[in-house]
Amino acid sequence: MNWLLTWLMLGTVLMLLLWGMLKPERIYQFPFLVGVITFAFILPQIPALADDRFLPEGGYAKTIAFTILCLSMCWLGWSSNARPFAFFRWDFDEKRLLIAAFFLSLTGAYFYFKLSRLPGEMMVGVQISGAPVAWLFFARFMSYGMAIAVLCFARRYSWTAAFIIGVDLMFYFDRIVVTGKRAEAVELIIIFALAFWYYKGWVIPRTIMLAGVLIGTVLLNSMGDYRTITRANSAPVWQDIAQINVAANFDDLLKNGGPEMRNAIWRLHHTEETMDFDYGKFHWNRLVFNYVPAQLVGAKFKESLMMTMPVAARDYDPLTGTTETGMADAFQSFWYFGALKFLLLAYLMSRLWASAKSGEMSAQLVYIFSIVPAIHAISHQTDWVLTVWVHMLIFLLPTLAWCRSRSPDLHPYYSSGMSLPANFGVATAR
Repeated sequence: MNWLLTWLMLGTVLMLLLWGMLKPERIYQFPFLVGVITFAFILPQIPALADDRFLPEGGYAKTIAFTILCLSMCWLGWSSNARPFAFFRWDFDEKRLLIAAFFLSLTGAYFYFKLSRLPGEMMVGVQISGAPVAWLFFARFMSYGMAIAVLCFARRYSWTAAFIIGVDLMFYFDRIVVTGKRAEAVELIIIFALAFWYYKGWVIPRTIMLAGVLIGTVLLNSMGDYRTITRANSAPVWQDIAQINVAANFDDLLKNGGPEMRNAIWRLHHTEETMDFDYGKFHWNRLVFNYVPAQLVGAKFKESLMMTMPVAARDYDPLTGTTETGMADAFQSFWYFGALKFLLLAYLMSRLWASAKSGEMSAQLVYIFSIVPAIHAISHQTDWVLTVWVHMLIFLLPTLAWCRSRSPDLHPYYSSGMSLPANFGVATAR
């Protein structure tokens, strides 16, 4: 049974990848990217676990079956004919957008600079705490400024936008190279790839995309070694990095299995035994954890806002730095019905995509910053995308409201019901 389910999961992932390869623009869509992260992060971890005698009986089969269900929901929830969200229909003044991009980038760069001054052992491959948490929270502004500048530049070449992009790239590369942040690296690629697809129609060749997936799958498991080097030296030491045995690390993963799926198996097994569910309280607690500052309101008050969660098994002790996968928290919330989290996420992402594709710049920004945390619902936790949406609601929404065009004229396409051309997302500066 274990190997039958393993082959079924492989088939499910390959179907998602094949679906994305059939049309050029699908490589930017949620189902294909879910297939990518599952292929690169999850699949290499499971062959060795199929015959692991130290795992709970039936735990592997249950976890793989639920994973297949969640992946299927990611495809079923996606609609190619989804309707755009009406509330994204905003016109923007280009000058105001560039002013906002400049100040967002300046603010975010300041906090990124503060973070870059910290020693590696405080920032690389560890759970950060204290003031750096707040600095990282506001450093996110630079990403918003960068994306706005890139969208403006993709629509119409501008020296102002190019300058903002150039400065932001220095900080982005510093964070990616020094801390080995995979999510930031993928986000940077997404920003440029989607911006130039929205406004120029450029698409990354599918052969290059497929090659990137295969290379990334092999390199992914060596990021721990990379971070160990940068943490010890607060910077990459290329001589040491060149000595990392990437092939041996990947071979070891295939032979011994990965900790993330091992964590998921134990979590699902314990939840099935106790039938103790959190019914979505997990998401509320994560929002409180991320957005209620204990330094201002006090740790006791913050703790009082948290809801009681199911108690973890006594013998469950995951390795520091490993995740439990989104399948674990989905199952912990609603049993097998937790797969509906992925159905809802896919539906919302499809409507975001439809809004972005119709030319709405606000939706383009939201999709750009949603896609990476959305696919991390598979590899990490299902709350990441919700946390990002709340951050954008608090900080990006007021900025975009200030950037709205002051002209009373609306695009004639709105009243006629016709679809918007790609370059109607930003109003020409008046």
